[in-house]
Amino acid sequence: MAESVSESDQSPPAQAGVPITAAACLVVFFVLMWLPLGHRDFLVEHWMKVGAFFAPLMIFFGLLGRSGRGDSWLRDTRFVAIVLTAAYLVHQVEEHWIDLLGRVYPLYELLNRLLQDAFGDEAYGVMTPEAIFVINTSVVWLAGFLAILLAPRHLFPAVALAGIVLVNGVAHLIQALVSLSYNPGLLTACVLFLPLASAAIWSLLTSREARPMHVGAGIAWGVASHVVLFAGLVASGVFEVIPVWMYYAALVACALAPALMFRSSMVMATRPSGGEITPGESPRPSA
Repeated sequence: MAESVSESDQSPPAQAGVPITAAACLVVFFVLMWLPLGHRDFLVEHWMKVGAFFAPLMIFFGLLGRSGRGDSWLRDTRFVAIVLTAAYLVHQVEEHWIDLLGRVYPLYELLNRLLQDAFGDEAYGVMTPEAIFVINTSVVWLAGFLAILLAPRHLFPAVALAGIVLVNGVAHLIQALVSLSYNPGLLTACVLFLPLASAAIWSLLTSREARPMHVGAGIAWGVASHVVLFAGLVASGVFEVIPVWMYYAALVACALAPALMFRSSMVMATRPSGGEITPGESPRPSA
């Protein structure tokens, strides 16, 4: 006698249009944010404050999406990407809004003084509020939202996100050790970035969702993004060998790069119940 299949065992219909719709919403979001539609001056000055409100909402909706799942959050690649992106938004508050010493927009002053020391007085002010806005909303926000969108189908964007979080956290720690002083973002780098990125990378490796090669590439992307960030700023602002728009385009290209890398070797299928199937694992047949 054929066994009846309960309603809970039936696979939900494929929703192929959902990722496309979500991607379209993401495009609209960044177009509205970056185009000069009358609000750009507000965002250039207050983008990090907007991000501060995004962070708890992202965790809230991420937890709703995990409702009914009994596995560890570290086994949920999309939720890992949500947590890492939200952590970066909180980190940007300490870096760019107000730091532990009560300084407002602290990293703006610090970075421009570093440029002044390296390239002379004419380099002060090259790191403009607009540059800081584009840097953070492209290399961080765009890369983070793409990691959330593409997980769990494509894992490398989440690996790269963990890589840049780890690289930035280590950079803050090294700067503090060298100068023996606090720098804007140090607290969240130590409390959030280093433990969260390390846990995410360890989970990806131990669950065989990522190989050491992928983690190395993710960390290398994090380093390369920081290099492009500063080298492009110097090239466009100090030496003026490239136009500013080309520098901004390079930042957006950096953010998009992880979505195009390892597409064939880091693809994960999903079970009908919502669980993830690691590469090489066969879906369990239904009863």
